Amino acid sequence: MINSVKKLNLRQIQWVIWILLLGVNILTMLHFDTLGQSLGYSFVIITSYMMIIYGNASYLIPTFYQKGRVLIYVVSSIVLLFIAAWYRAGTTMWIYNTFYAIKPEVLTTATVIRTVASSLLIYFTSILFYICIHYFRLREQQEAMQRRQVESELNLLKSQVQPHFLFNTLNNIYFYAQRESPQTAVLLEKLSSIIRYFVDEAPKDKIALSTEMQFIQNYIDLEKARMRYPLQVTIEVPQHIETVQLSPMLIIPLVENVFKHGIDKRREDNFIFIQISITNQQLQVTVRNRLVQAEGEKKKGTGLANLRNRLQLLYGEKYSLAITTTTEFYTSVLSLPL
Repeated sequence: MINSVKKLNLRQIQWVIWILLLGVNILTMLHFDTLGQSLGYSFVIITSYMMIIYGNASYLIPTFYQKGRVLIYVVSSIVLLFIAAWYRAGTTMWIYNTFYAIKPEVLTTATVIRTVASSLLIYFTSILFYICIHYFRLREQQEAMQRRQVESELNLLKSQVQPHFLFNTLNNIYFYAQRESPQTAVLLEKLSSIIRYFVDEAPKDKIALSTEMQFIQNYIDLEKARMRYPLQVTIEVPQHIETVQLSPMLIIPLVENVFKHGIDKRREDNFIFIQISITNQQLQVTVRNRLVQAEGEKKKGTGLANLRNRLQLLYGEKYSLAITTTTEFYTSVLSLPL
């Protein structure tokens, strides 16, 4: 039975707490007021609490305090407290004067100020509420990241089906092709290197930039073999990249995107330009190709979207991926912290 109970989410838990507080407030007031008064007064009091807590935690703190606008935050908090106090005192007095009072009472400034003073505890509770919500959101993000990491590892394991069988088979084909077709042997060697990269390098957290670029070079060479016309390839890489480390398979989606969407097989002037630069502990990767005018609607690929998701998991807000298009060229610029 316990396992079958649906787990409450954060929003549902909040509603349960508010309903419990409303019930406790009603039961407390029943000692002094009628049932109708207790219901009306309790509803106004609880909604005024909600106004303070959600107004401060959901709007004032993220909008002003977190952005360093402390003075505006303090003034806005005072205004919020007076608005909530005016609502609480004014509405409860209206209920009393309309339905229960023999002699109507007048709302005074002193009453509002006393209500503000009694609401200060709720205001500080709203700060604790914001801290708790922020904590739970971080926990949810961490759990989501862990789930994605597990899924990625599972997908990677699925892609490593019988790697030794593949290597042995490719080696046999390679030796045969060396005798019959040396060019085929070269392509098989590059394919073998790519598969070995997936098995040995891709599971690592960090690899050398030189290893990544060799993988990309092999991939480009294999793609070139499938093209009718020659492809102009320009790769600019700084010296001593062996010491530079990065997560594997972050550059290849940009290159793969060129061959999926940036090559017109009917043209003879296709090109791919790759530039790697390192400045101020930042790795910048620029990939440029000719803009292909698609005929009709093309299905939008998921490679770049998956890349953004992975970059978000690895670097948070510390990376940038800019895509620009002109009438002739399509350019991707990826910037990563080292």
